[in-house]
Amino acid sequence: MRIRNLQSVFKVLDTDVTVEHDKKGEAFAEFIQVLDNRSLSLRIRDGEDDGHKALNILRKHSRPTGTPRVITLYTQLTSLVKSKQESMTNYIIRAETAVSCLRDAGEHFSDSLLIVMVLKGLPSDYHPFVTVITQRDKT
Repeated sequence: MRIRNLQSVFKVLDTDVTVEHDKKGEAFAEFIQVLDNRSLSLRIRDGEDDGHKALNILRKHSRPTGTPRVITLYTQLTSLVKSKQESMTNYIIRAETAVSCLRDAGEHFSDSLLIVMVLKGLPSDYHPFVTVITQRDKT
């Protein structure tokens, strides 16, 4: 959007500032070029010729906050397990992604609980590490 000088359409998402209709239409035309078919069908129908509205619809669609989504995210976290071939970085990123989505949905999820979920899902090779982490005293 910056290349086409349309970033101003999206900068005013949460304000009452109005944007020219032509700019909204142009932003919409640029925006729909990068969407998958499902997202595209939602945007075409509901946010036609309005890049501002289309982006808001996409945000609401991609960040559902309903009870089913929250339950799914909690289930992902409680069943989190690191596989032997998975890197530690990818494992932690999976956990942090789920927690980030929960926080976006308005759920409170503490860092301590995240650490517990990550430690719980580590394979037996990491038991000495888990023991040290859980037994050490923060002083």
